Amino acid sequence: MGLLRKLRPVLIPAIVLIAGASLLAWLLLADPPEPPTLRKSASGETEPQTASPSDTRNTIAAQSAVTKEAAESPPPLPSDIRNVSPAGISPPEVTGKLTRVKPSQRLLDLINPPVEPVPDGEFKLQRPKVIDAGTLGTEDLLVRIAHISPLKPDETCVSRVGGTWPCGTRARTALRGLIRMFTIVCHKTQDLGPRQIAATCIRRKTDIGEWLVRYGWADPAEDAPETYLELAAEAKKNKRGKWQAEWLKDLPEPVADLSLPGLPTGLPDELPDDGNNILVSPQDGPLPSLDLRETLPPNG
Repeated sequence: MGLLRKLRPVLIPAIVLIAGASLLAWLLLADPPEPPTLRKSASGETEPQTASPSDTRNTIAAQSAVTKEAAESPPPLPSDIRNVSPAGISPPEVTGKLTRVKPSQRLLDLINPPVEPVPDGEFKLQRPKVIDAGTLGTEDLLVRIAHISPLKPDETCVSRVGGTWPCGTRARTALRGLIRMFTIVCHKTQDLGPRQIAATCIRRKTDIGEWLVRYGWADPAEDAPETYLELAAEAKKNKRGKWQAEWLKDLPEPVADLSLPGLPTGLPDELPDDGNNILVSPQDGPLPSLDLRETLPPNG
């Protein structure tokens, strides 16, 4: 025991030193890990070969293009067939006419997956995006507000002070302020295309279509109810939204009065040689002469 106590100050550093040396030797002498498979990108640089959803979509799109091109092009001649047989295997000799085989239904479903229609009835949009003043969108659905004809995003309106203002952009901003981060409840009215529908939508107790028409950000469509027509007339009367510049039409047309009152009539065609003012009537006689010496104060 006494010997161990004497060797303890030396024994512990020696163990730590041996362990560190062993770790360093393992790092230097161990085989390095195999590098990942690299591929060349479009810019010519190499990048790791990884599988991602975008790669899968690109592969399916490429297969779709190849399948479509193969379906439209005629079968190749036997002499033009590319040999893809592995090494050591002889391809069969082709002597007859080639027949192109249609792709299987499974491949067609992978290329163009079937789109399920939106069911009828009520549904909810969680935090939808405002595409324009009459369209809401999610990741897989596009909803157009029914019964309205909204302003386009690049549409402009006449300004009160002259010129134009981007009323289409302003209408989209107004709708975004109404929607914000709320859940929107919609009721499907019509199918417009794959995952595209027309619907009446409500934000809490506010009908979005009626709100847009009431504040002048949309016009009633041809199939709009009578309520929409009344709201549009109210918006136009109160100069809301796109109708802000309508009051300019009520102003009377300005009439320019080009006459200059106070000018004497019967003016001579030519200026007189004596330097008199032509605005002085000949009956008044010539202008009196002015002696500047009489108007200047004396020196000193």
